[in-house]
Amino acid sequence: MTYRVVMAALSPGRDCQGVAGAAIALARQSDAMLLARAYCRPIHCICGDYSVPAALFQEDRRQIERHLKASETDFRAIAAKHDHVADWQGESSTEPLSERLARESAAADIVVAAVPKAGELPDATRQPDLCDLVMQAGRPVMLVPESSRTARFDRILVAWKDTREARRAVCDALPLLAQARNVIVVEIHGADDHAAAWQSVARVSGWLARHGIAAEEKVVPAELANAAQLSGLARTYDADVIVAGAYGHNRQGRWTLGGITSELLSGGRCVLLSH
Repeated sequence: MTYRVVMAALSPGRDCQGVAGAAIALARQSDAMLLARAYCRPIHCICGDYSVPAALFQEDRRQIERHLKASETDFRAIAAKHDHVADWQGESSTEPLSERLARESAAADIVVAAVPKAGELPDATRQPDLCDLVMQAGRPVMLVPESSRTARFDRILVAWKDTREARRAVCDALPLLAQARNVIVVEIHGADDHAAAWQSVARVSGWLARHGIAAEEKVVPAELANAAQLSGLARTYDADVIVAGAYGHNRQGRWTLGGITSELLSGGRCVLLSH
């Protein structure tokens, strides 16, 4: 019960310290192989062939080369500090970055990706659409604040809800939960669902116990928006990681997922999502 291959999804031209640190820490904890994948999408794929002047097209190619080289240098330097060697691949990709990374994730057990600061506009030539990546990967995706400088997985909060997505997330997180010092399973319930929520939490914590994982159980009534309330509970329990199901079967749902993720990431913690 362990991750054997961890994949770091890098964004060339951006600070890779957060995602590199988390991916390396996870690989070391699991004694796993580390894959580093970095892709740039040429600007003409975003703007259209006929709207990019020739000079800008050439400069974009040169910038892609610079960003990929710098990203590889930075990542290898961080990995070397931890005596870890990564299988590196960095190149230009004409397809959307989330699709390319999702294809590459077939070779990994878990994907680690960075989330930029709240309110920052994403660059589709360097950064994948994280909602699309979570939905397409078919693997758990650990999202890490880009500015994070430490990665700990000691205290984990499971955001439980008796749905397919949440059940998938807990199963995907088993290797992480098995090595955590503290695990708490929390369900936020509606006004008439108190007893059912306790039964549901007891079922999943009983299943975890059969895997040798002792989990604290917690059921709380809904008071705020779920993401805000979960974020508050994570602060109360000093959680390093929140494990949650990723919901959203249409574009509107994916925008909602993006907002929830931003809320859960507040405080520098990581979020492990599965769909």
